[in-house]
Amino acid sequence: MPTSLLGLLAPHISSGIFWEIAKLWMKGCKVIVLDIPLLFETKMDRWTNPVIVVWVNPETQIERLMSRDGCSEEQAQNRINAQLALDWKKSEADIVIDNSGSLDDTKQQFQEVLRKVSEPLTWKERLRSRDGLISVVMCTAVGVLLAQKNLL
Repeated sequence: MPTSLLGLLAPHISSGIFWEIAKLWMKGCKVIVLDIPLLFETKMDRWTNPVIVVWVNPETQIERLMSRDGCSEEQAQNRINAQLALDWKKSEADIVIDNSGSLDDTKQQFQEVLRKVSEPLTWKERLRSRDGLISVVMCTAVGVLLAQKNLL
């Protein structure tokens, strides 16, 4: 049974991404943006929150691909067809940025999304954050020490 290049590389790439995230998390980064074209294919959407999809209408997608890569419409369509459908990805997203307009429009949408994901965390999100984890570990350690000294 043939193995795809993606199948061979995905675990190594995913591992590298997770280590980089862990390092940034330990440094105290509040927001980490991952640009992962194959997010759904590698099942990494399970580990990201929120999932943000940059969507573009099909006509613009083909025009931009042809312009960027100097390929024919058929070649551009074949490349698009080889990927998961962008509309499906859009339906799976928590947030969608519409990239069909100008670059300035897209930048403005991105800034709004960045503002939104930088807002204070809910209590559940806080517990899953680095600060929340440190608090839980500290409280547990203090509780264990107090229990050992029969102070609880």
